[in-house]
Amino acid sequence: MEFVDFRRGVRGGGLEILFPGWKPGEAVAFYSPHDDDAVLGAGYLIRAVIENGGAPHVLVFCRGDAGYSTLSGKAGIVAVRGEETIHAYDALGVPAAAITSFDVPDFALMDRIGRDRAPGSLFDRLVIYLRLHRVRRIVFSSGNFEHWDHTAAFYAGIYTSPQAGDPILADLGPPSPIATFLQYAVWSDFSPSPDRLSPAADKAILGSAEDEAAVRRALAAFASQGLIMNNTVAALRDKRGCGDDLLELYQEFGLRQPIDFEPYREALKSCRRI
Repeated sequence: MEFVDFRRGVRGGGLEILFPGWKPGEAVAFYSPHDDDAVLGAGYLIRAVIENGGAPHVLVFCRGDAGYSTLSGKAGIVAVRGEETIHAYDALGVPAAAITSFDVPDFALMDRIGRDRAPGSLFDRLVIYLRLHRVRRIVFSSGNFEHWDHTAAFYAGIYTSPQAGDPILADLGPPSPIATFLQYAVWSDFSPSPDRLSPAADKAILGSAEDEAAVRRALAAFASQGLIMNNTVAALRDKRGCGDDLLELYQEFGLRQPIDFEPYREALKSCRRI
């Protein structure tokens, strides 16, 4: 497995290319809007974290109750997908104890990400989890027109997660800052921004055939989602080839960057007073 930073024009075998300052033992939280999304978008990285001495934590936000393709499968779909999730992530090396479900109904996550005063709100539960497990890295789904729940998980990644390191909400545990934030794509490309390269991804993993085989085994565990994957997402995996390797793409987020006032001071010198 090899890691790539397109912005710096470097590639190599060190996970610090994706996670600057990486140290073995770090906890990495993978935000999966639905149970299969982190497998589809970040399967290689889950394996890479394990191989580099880290601890992946899979946080599944939605319960999968809308993921039935036949009327006969509706009644038991949540329980079925719960079992499938355990087997799928086990294929990637993630133990069941490292998988947490927030049990939000499908297509309802956007309504839950803000903080409210109700006991056990999703906001509080997420901050508690990040602080308790001293999570250092957050990997979350793309917010670029993939799915309403994917966009909600994206907002949870860039807005809720940083609160874990702030000296607020002392009853939710001692602050534990997040070092880096990465966005993965399931089936839609990332949203470009003016300072980004074209194409939009700025980091990547070059996975091997063995890495892809492990992801395919994990996806096969989601038997109840077979029709959905065959018709939409799973077919895209065949397009990942890059020579003998396969691409898994990421976009880095530098949240809360300090303002550099110097360019404004320079620009002010050329402003004409009227």
